[in-house]
Amino acid sequence: AAGDAYLLVLARDGDRARLGPHSLGPAVRFAVDHAPCPVLLVWPEAAPGISTLPTPPPHHH
Repeated sequence: AAGDAYLLVLARDGDRARLGPHSLGPAVRFAVDHAPCPVLLVWPEAAPGISTLPTPPPHHH
């Protein structure tokens, strides 16, 4: 449906109390992963703080 779009605007779903890729619901996660254009996620309320991001996995050499 977004094949000719310049920007896809989606309402944020899923766990809105934290940030990070695992906080998205399955429908929005699919759209973010497969959209043929940039995606703008719109929060229905104030976004949580950056401290809610999960800790990155350890870096392996």
